[in-house]
Amino acid sequence: MMRTLAFALAVAAALPAARAATYTRVLPESSVSFSATQMGVTMPGHFTRISAQVVFDPARPAMDRVAVTVQTASADAANAQTTALITGADWLDAAHHPQASFVSSRFTPAGPNRWWVDGTFSVKGHSAPLRVLATAHAQGADLALDADVKLARLHWGLGSGGWSDTSVVGAELPIHVHLLLAAH
Repeated sequence: MMRTLAFALAVAAALPAARAATYTRVLPESSVSFSATQMGVTMPGHFTRISAQVVFDPARPAMDRVAVTVQTASADAANAQTTALITGADWLDAAHHPQASFVSSRFTPAGPNRWWVDGTFSVKGHSAPLRVLATAHAQGADLALDADVKLARLHWGLGSGGWSDTSVVGAELPIHVHLLLAAH
Protein backbone atom coordinates (compact mmCIF):
# COMPACT_ATOMS: atom_id res chain seq x y z
CA MET A 1 0.00 0.00 0.00
CA MET A 2 2.77 2.46 0.91
CA ARG A 3 4.59 1.71 -2.35
CA THR A 4 1.42 2.36 -4.33
CA LEU A 5 0.86 5.68 -2.51
CA ALA A 6 4.51 6.72 -3.00
CA PHE A 7 4.28 5.83 -6.71
CA ALA A 8 1.03 7.80 -7.11
CA LEU A 9 2.56 10.84 -5.41
CA ALA A 10 5.67 10.62 -7.61
CA VAL A 11 3.54 10.44 -10.77
CA ALA A 12 1.40 13.39 -9.62
CA ALA A 13 4.51 15.46 -8.92
CA ALA A 14 5.87 14.69 -12.38
CA LEU A 15 2.71 15.86 -14.15
CA PRO A 16 2.54 19.47 -15.32
CA ALA A 17 0.63 21.94 -13.18
CA ALA A 18 -3.09 22.21 -13.81
CA ARG A 19 -2.63 25.65 -15.33
CA ALA A 20 0.17 27.86 -16.52
CA ALA A 21 1.71 30.48 -14.24
CA THR A 22 1.01 34.12 -15.02
CA TYR A 23 3.78 36.66 -14.48
CA THR A 24 2.98 40.37 -14.56
CA ARG A 25 5.45 42.03 -12.22
CA VAL A 26 8.68 43.11 -13.93
CA LEU A 27 11.47 43.01 -11.34
CA PRO A 28 14.21 45.69 -11.24
CA GLU A 29 16.86 43.31 -12.62
CA SER A 30 15.02 43.31 -15.96
CA SER A 31 16.35 45.19 -18.97
CA VAL A 32 15.72 45.83 -22.63
CA SER A 33 18.96 47.05 -24.13
CA PHE A 34 19.94 48.07 -27.64
CA SER A 35 22.99 49.23 -29.53
CA ALA A 36 23.79 50.91 -32.79
CA THR A 37 27.07 51.08 -34.62
CA GLN A 38 27.87 54.60 -35.81
CA MET A 39 30.97 54.97 -37.94
CA GLY A 40 32.36 51.75 -36.42
CA VAL A 41 31.70 52.76 -32.80
CA THR A 42 29.11 50.81 -30.78
CA MET A 43 26.66 53.07 -28.98
CA PRO A 44 24.68 51.21 -26.28
CA GLY A 45 21.45 52.16 -24.58
CA HIS A 46 18.48 50.75 -22.73
CA PHE A 47 14.86 51.44 -21.83
CA THR A 48 14.04 52.32 -18.24
CA ARG A 49 10.28 51.61 -18.32
CA ILE A 50 9.29 48.06 -19.24
CA SER A 51 6.04 46.19 -18.69
CA ALA A 52 5.24 42.58 -19.46
CA GLN A 53 2.55 39.95 -19.16
CA VAL A 54 3.69 36.37 -19.53
CA VAL A 55 1.72 33.14 -19.28
CA PHE A 56 4.21 30.30 -19.20
CA ASP A 57 4.04 26.53 -18.79
CA PRO A 58 7.02 24.75 -20.37
CA ALA A 59 5.00 21.54 -20.61
CA ARG A 60 2.28 23.24 -22.66
CA PRO A 61 3.87 25.69 -25.13
CA ALA A 62 0.58 26.06 -27.02
CA MET A 63 -0.75 27.89 -23.95
CA ASP A 64 2.25 30.22 -23.55
CA ARG A 65 1.90 33.94 -24.23
CA VAL A 66 4.15 36.96 -23.84
CA ALA A 67 3.51 40.67 -24.27
CA VAL A 68 6.37 43.11 -23.63
CA THR A 69 6.06 46.88 -23.91
CA VAL A 70 8.66 49.60 -23.51
CA GLN A 71 7.91 53.29 -23.18
CA THR A 72 9.92 54.80 -26.05
CA ALA A 73 10.51 58.06 -24.16
CA SER A 74 12.36 56.02 -21.53
CA ALA A 75 15.26 55.27 -23.92
CA ASP A 76 18.55 56.14 -22.25
CA ALA A 77 21.77 56.25 -24.24
CA ALA A 78 23.85 57.63 -21.31
CA ASN A 79 24.30 60.92 -23.17
CA ALA A 80 21.58 63.59 -23.21
CA GLN A 81 22.19 64.57 -26.84
CA THR A 82 22.13 60.96 -28.09
CA THR A 83 19.09 60.16 -25.96
CA ALA A 84 17.23 63.17 -27.41
CA LEU A 85 18.16 62.01 -30.91
CA ILE A 86 16.99 58.43 -30.29
CA THR A 87 13.64 59.52 -28.87
CA GLY A 88 13.21 62.11 -31.65
CA ALA A 89 11.28 61.93 -34.92
CA ASP A 90 14.01 60.23 -37.01
CA TRP A 91 14.37 57.29 -34.64
CA LEU A 92 11.65 56.28 -32.13
CA ASP A 93 9.44 59.38 -32.49
CA ALA A 94 8.37 58.99 -28.86
CA ALA A 95 6.11 62.05 -29.07
CA HIS A 96 3.85 60.31 -31.60
CA HIS A 97 4.61 56.65 -30.81
CA PRO A 98 4.96 56.34 -27.03
CA GLN A 99 5.32 52.56 -26.97
CA ALA A 100 7.09 49.74 -28.75
CA SER A 101 5.79 46.22 -28.15
CA PHE A 102 6.10 42.55 -28.93
CA VAL A 103 3.05 40.29 -28.60
CA SER A 104 3.50 36.57 -29.16
CA SER A 105 1.24 34.34 -31.20
CA ARG A 106 3.06 31.00 -30.82
CA PHE A 107 5.79 29.25 -28.80
CA THR A 108 7.61 26.34 -30.43
CA PRO A 109 10.09 24.22 -28.43
CA ALA A 110 13.70 24.58 -29.67
CA GLY A 111 15.59 22.52 -27.10
CA PRO A 112 16.00 22.49 -23.32
CA ASN A 113 14.69 25.79 -21.91
CA ARG A 114 14.58 27.29 -25.44
CA TRP A 115 11.64 28.35 -27.57
CA TRP A 116 11.04 30.00 -30.89
CA VAL A 117 8.56 32.75 -30.15
CA ASP A 118 6.57 34.07 -33.11
CA GLY A 119 4.64 37.28 -32.74
CA THR A 120 4.11 40.84 -33.86
CA PHE A 121 6.61 43.59 -33.16
CA SER A 122 5.35 47.16 -33.30
CA VAL A 123 7.46 50.32 -33.24
CA LYS A 124 7.05 53.80 -34.67
CA GLY A 125 3.78 52.94 -36.39
CA HIS A 126 5.15 49.82 -38.07
CA SER A 127 3.88 46.35 -37.12
CA ALA A 128 5.14 43.12 -38.65
CA PRO A 129 5.79 39.49 -37.76
CA LEU A 130 8.98 38.78 -35.83
CA ARG A 131 10.49 35.47 -34.73
CA VAL A 132 12.70 35.44 -31.64
CA LEU A 133 14.72 32.64 -30.03
CA ALA A 134 14.14 32.87 -26.28
CA THR A 135 15.32 31.03 -23.21
CA ALA A 136 13.22 30.69 -20.09
CA HIS A 137 13.83 29.10 -16.72
CA ALA A 138 12.66 29.32 -13.16
CA GLN A 139 14.75 31.49 -10.89
CA GLY A 140 13.34 30.58 -7.51
CA ALA A 141 9.64 31.51 -7.66
CA ASP A 142 10.34 33.94 -10.49
CA LEU A 143 10.70 33.44 -14.25
CA ALA A 144 13.81 34.54 -16.17
CA LEU A 145 13.21 35.12 -19.86
CA ASP A 146 15.98 36.16 -22.29
CA ALA A 147 15.94 36.89 -26.01
CA ASP A 148 18.21 38.48 -28.58
CA VAL A 149 17.19 39.83 -31.96
CA LYS A 150 18.77 41.98 -34.64
CA LEU A 151 16.30 44.42 -36.14
CA ALA A 152 16.78 45.59 -39.72
CA ARG A 153 16.27 49.20 -38.66
CA LEU A 154 15.16 50.65 -42.01
CA HIS A 155 12.41 48.01 -42.25
CA TRP A 156 10.98 49.45 -39.03
CA GLY A 157 11.48 53.11 -39.99
CA LEU A 158 14.24 53.61 -37.42
CA GLY A 159 16.87 56.10 -38.43
CA SER A 160 15.05 57.94 -41.18
CA GLY A 161 16.05 61.16 -42.91
CA GLY A 162 19.78 61.79 -42.80
CA TRP A 163 20.20 58.69 -40.62
CA SER A 164 19.04 56.26 -43.30
CA ASP A 165 22.58 55.91 -44.69
CA THR A 166 23.76 52.51 -43.41
CA SER A 167 27.41 53.48 -43.94
CA VAL A 168 26.93 56.02 -41.12
CA VAL A 169 24.76 53.91 -38.78
CA GLY A 170 24.73 50.13 -39.22
CA ALA A 171 21.72 48.46 -40.80
CA GLU A 172 21.08 46.19 -37.81
CA LEU A 173 20.12 47.13 -34.27
CA PRO A 174 20.90 44.36 -31.79
CA ILE A 175 18.29 44.15 -29.02
CA HIS A 176 18.72 42.11 -25.84
CA VAL A 177 15.75 41.42 -23.58
CA HIS A 178 16.28 40.11 -20.05
CA LEU A 179 13.12 39.84 -18.02
CA LEU A 180 12.94 38.68 -14.46
CA LEU A 181 9.26 38.33 -13.68
CA ALA A 182 7.27 37.61 -10.56
CA ALA A 183 3.80 36.16 -10.51
CA HIS A 184 1.11 38.71 -9.89
